[in-house]
Amino acid sequence: MTAALVLDAHAELAEGPLWGDKRHVLWWVDINAGRVHRFDPATGSDRTVEVGAPVGCVALREDGALVVAAADSLRVLDPETGALDVLARFEPEPLARRCNDGKCDAEGRFWIGRLALDRAAGTGSLVRHGGSGFDDVLSGLTIPNGLDWSADGRRMYFVDSACPEVAVFDFDAATGTIGQYRPFVRLDASLALPAPAVPDGLAVDEEDCVWVAAWRGGCVLRFSPDGALLGRIDIPVARVSSRAFGGDDLTELFITTAWEDATPDELAAEPAAGGLFRARPGVRGRPARYLRGY
Repeated sequence: MTAALVLDAHAELAEGPLWGDKRHVLWWVDINAGRVHRFDPATGSDRTVEVGAPVGCVALREDGALVVAAADSLRVLDPETGALDVLARFEPEPLARRCNDGKCDAEGRFWIGRLALDRAAGTGSLVRHGGSGFDDVLSGLTIPNGLDWSADGRRMYFVDSACPEVAVFDFDAATGTIGQYRPFVRLDASLALPAPAVPDGLAVDEEDCVWVAAWRGGCVLRFSPDGALLGRIDIPVARVSSRAFGGDDLTELFITTAWEDATPDELAAEPAAGGLFRARPGVRGRPARYLRGY
């Protein structure tokens, strides 16, 4: 299957797609540009809000607002007025860092990757916001990235894009703590991927299968819960960053791409880099979880 271009956005680093079921729009971010986008697939329109700082991802809140993971803080965004208010600030840090991918768990806690701007090895972390500041869950990471949970809430899938391997952790949904780590799948030549390919964003569908975006691999891959490759969607762009199910019945897969760090030759060969793509893979996704009570 091949995905179709639905928005020729030319975003440097499009990321964090999230379907908003109340407004029937796809939220996504252009990280380095510090923009939150609101794409309406019914009309093809795309509106932006300038955050004024790099923004890694967004979460939905039950009152209709968005929570934006900016470089220095979580900010509450009013989608209608564009007003931004600080919800919680990250502690001052010796290294310049920003947020990367993130997602809410079933209990409404917001999990967010933090990385150094120079992507120095071992300086990234995965943090959890549960209404009273931030808890460091994993440290010593480099490019903390995609994450999601199994349907029963007992497994958390997680990506550090400095490594070609997707990890899975035992997970306690009640407390939000992670347990034993084990490898889930490895992106390599055995999957007909080029050597530079690494995992990026991921999502779990209604059949408990795991979709993984292959950065510098030009595709999105679907794996069974036991790690068997089940399907592939090709995109005519090497830097595939993330994916989210959307549409009124959650059967449309929206895929973000990028041109960050591309050479002039790569840009010439990939005119749609930084665009938003869509495929209909024949399976439903799961609704986005909301940030609760904060």
